[in-house]
Amino acid sequence: MSRVLDKESGKRVRSPIGVILGHVDSGKTSLLDIVRGTAVQAREAAGITQHVGASFFPSETILDVCGPLIQASKIKLDIPGILIIDTPGHAAFMNLRKRGASVADIAILVVDVIRGFQAQTYESLDILRARKTPFIIAANKIDRISSWKSIPNAPFIQTYNSQNSKAKADMDNRVYDIMGELSELRMEGERYDRVKDFRKSIAIVPTSAKSGEGIPDLFLVLSGLTQQFMMGKLEYVEGPGVGTVLEVKEEEGLGTTIDVILYEGVIKKNDHVVIGGRDGASLLKVRALLEPKELDEMRDPKDKFKSVDEIYASAGVKIAAPGLEDALAGAPIRVAPKGMEDEILEAVANEIESFRIETKSNGVILKVDTLGSLEAIVDMLKEKNIPIQKADVGDVNKKDVIDAAIVGERTPEYSAILCFNVDVLHDAQEEVEVNDIKVFFGNVIYNLIDEYERWMLDTIEAVKSDSLKDLLMPGKITVLPHHTFRASKPAIVGIEVLGGRIAPQLMLIREDNKRVGRIHQLQDQQESVQEAKKGKQVAMSMRGPTVGRQIREGDVLYVDVPEKHAVLLMKKYREMITADDVKILEELAKIKKENISKFWGW
Repeated sequence: MSRVLDKESGKRVRSPIGVILGHVDSGKTSLLDIVRGTAVQAREAAGITQHVGASFFPSETILDVCGPLIQASKIKLDIPGILIIDTPGHAAFMNLRKRGASVADIAILVVDVIRGFQAQTYESLDILRARKTPFIIAANKIDRISSWKSIPNAPFIQTYNSQNSKAKADMDNRVYDIMGELSELRMEGERYDRVKDFRKSIAIVPTSAKSGEGIPDLFLVLSGLTQQFMMGKLEYVEGPGVGTVLEVKEEEGLGTTIDVILYEGVIKKNDHVVIGGRDGASLLKVRALLEPKELDEMRDPKDKFKSVDEIYASAGVKIAAPGLEDALAGAPIRVAPKGMEDEILEAVANEIESFRIETKSNGVILKVDTLGSLEAIVDMLKEKNIPIQKADVGDVNKKDVIDAAIVGERTPEYSAILCFNVDVLHDAQEEVEVNDIKVFFGNVIYNLIDEYERWMLDTIEAVKSDSLKDLLMPGKITVLPHHTFRASKPAIVGIEVLGGRIAPQLMLIREDNKRVGRIHQLQDQQESVQEAKKGKQVAMSMRGPTVGRQIREGDVLYVDVPEKHAVLLMKKYREMITADDVKILEELAKIKKENISKFWGW
């Protein structure tokens, strides 16, 4: 049963939906396996019910796994159980979406206790916060802590109390490290048994997917949190079913099918349903509702499913229906009662369209595999102030490349296509090569965006360098006291660059606009250099002036930037030059206005 009566309210409640996230190799899959294995051991073969894409843990199984822990905590379970999504990781969670939120009621963020927070840990946190999903942290791999002596399947407190002082100290420090990482992200965390208010602190549960330690504690915290703070949210909604498409799959003998997580109401065989797809929304008739057969029922490996007449939330189910080829993972699915088909078609189509982006403005092009990925990555790009010209689901086509090329003519740093778990179509690949468009591929959001950002900065620098290479850049120096090495023919003095840069052959002027001559040579530690930038002290030789006459120790000198160059730098390329460059150009303009013409410059 995925719904029971809440004794206090008298209303039916559904099972909370849980999902497991974390960095690659943090132990997500192993943790899910040990959670399932522990449950099976506790209740023998009937311990868990296998759904499509999820495992249902009944409250009786949870009580058995938690054992004396749940008695000591005095938690009375009124939830029917917990439905945990079988596919750990970002992809599953991103597709567990409904408008502005997540279908998941709670998440387990798995952190490798030895390595701490890693790239996908931060990515997971970003997605969890964006979807406003409560979560707990499984500080996994405690069996790898130095001197740790594992007690298989024991509650964490029991195994912790049996350790020596060295192992305890190491364990404590690892948890403090996680708390510190959370603190830097403006979140409060604490080891679960020390949490005073679960609404304010993120519970950290030390676990081992290898030994099973901490698994009872994990079940305790999961069930306790949902029981204490989510009963209102878990109220069972009677009526037509509402769910989300977790995955679109080809099944032998069935054709295209969809794996659905149902989180409201009921869905029945022969119901008409509206499903979000690449081209909007479609109205289809359910041909079959399928659940996995128990292992002992499987006579033929190809015969994996059994047909059922109806499914109630919360549940995972496979749906077979004609016309599912267009269905999108992450899209909504809603039962459409007779007379409401058009209204529901319009609502689902509008929801799908709200995530697509297509503008005429400058920005990158984003192509992804699912609607859930689209929503999550668009949010992250916006957070990083990376403009988006187009964002959609599907492989990169010829028009995408042409659009990127047009943007590249105006802003080369946005002439890029970001591909998340998608490919470039053959005819589009030819356009990519002809137009020299940068295409980024990835299946980790952080890495994909990081790679683009690095390329973007390099491109901006290259464009800046190319645009400015023919312009004389500003520079400001002072002649250092007691650093006259030769008075004339050539004059050699020690100088410090106060701002900008200087180089051989540049003409220098004084603060009264009098020219003192061209730089002949620059030397740093008796080695000739072709440029000196702000903060650098070097020896400078000039053929024209005499120290004590045209230049003196303590003088401030400027590169004599031509008016045309100064105007271009200040008007056209101002965003490409530094604040320091702008300040020197303004000082130079003041000198010119006072000594040549009040109309000099911009």
